[in-house]
Amino acid sequence: MKVICTQENLHKGLGLVSNIANRHSNLPVLNNVLIKAGKDGLVLITTDLEIGIKAFVRGKIEKEGEFTVDAKLFNNYVNYLPKENVELNLKDGGLEIKNKNQETTINGLAAEDFPLIPDVSKDGEIELSSSELKRALQEVMFAASLDGSRAEINAVNFNFEPGELVLAATDSYRLAEKKIKIVNDKSHKLIIPLKTLQELFRVLSDQVEQKIKIYLNENQIMFVFDGVELISRVIDGKYPDYKQIIPNEFSTKAKCAVSELAPAIKAVALFCKQGINDIRLSFDEKDQKIIIATASSHAGHSLAKVSADIEGSGGEVVFNYKYLLDGLSNIYSNEVFIKINNNSSPGLIQPVNNQEHLYLVMPIRQ
Repeated sequence: MKVICTQENLHKGLGLVSNIANRHSNLPVLNNVLIKAGKDGLVLITTDLEIGIKAFVRGKIEKEGEFTVDAKLFNNYVNYLPKENVELNLKDGGLEIKNKNQETTINGLAAEDFPLIPDVSKDGEIELSSSELKRALQEVMFAASLDGSRAEINAVNFNFEPGELVLAATDSYRLAEKKIKIVNDKSHKLIIPLKTLQELFRVLSDQVEQKIKIYLNENQIMFVFDGVELISRVIDGKYPDYKQIIPNEFSTKAKCAVSELAPAIKAVALFCKQGINDIRLSFDEKDQKIIIATASSHAGHSLAKVSADIEGSGGEVVFNYKYLLDGLSNIYSNEVFIKINNNSSPGLIQPVNNQEHLYLVMPIRQ
């Protein structure tokens, strides 16, 4: 194998793929990146057996070949090289890295030991804006469960419908849903592991605005963009039927500014009961104020009032303040609607300017 490419291109490719190459003591080759020089050019591949990432790197292939080396070591070393051409060679069972003034060999493992990344058929392509998908992921991922033993909710539900993609995430205490318009004429439901989407979000963060293509089958999903292919297994299971817990109507609706509500919640929350994180929201339709209050025997008590446009019968609900702040910090709107019924029914937070996004929070029952 002999490849010549720029340090910038090589470092960019390694940055895209090296994150999922973790420390696998039982299968050391999973710590490595597979370097393939062939007819398709230079391809860098990593996998953790659940996610696989391929990055295509521009370069001159003078001799084909393949080899694997420690991904993080390779990435860190290339990061310190000057921005000039880099030459990669297979030499004496290692990967030789050369430039004008430096020469290093990294020991590695044969490419035959590297797991095969399954192919996903590129039929039935679905295309959408990468920035729109990234924003939708940010609006729902935070609500997914972090409990790995509950695989079906340690994930995000992708519901492809004609003309629409609906993303939903829940940990059974709160729920986030976002709808995106797409060009699609088929119905398909897939449960995508949270880890996969966190990796996708990380990679998309480094990319400029572009189109992302999605290919899927019963067991896998693939995201393709800008010389990157991210392939993941999907979770075999049934996603909770969350639609039935969303109230059809609410007795009280308030509109308020996020810039006023969020700081007030943070200040009052300093005095809540530790471990319970309870704050009480009272809706005063007469004075047009949301009253935020809490108390604990240890810290004391606190109350704040926030101006709001309130319609309905008023009332009060106790919420986990962390769930409220999570929702407010992941809503792309200066103003939000807060809708409630009573302290035994979930409350709804929704951006004023976008009815395609909703966030549902279960109350703390006293």
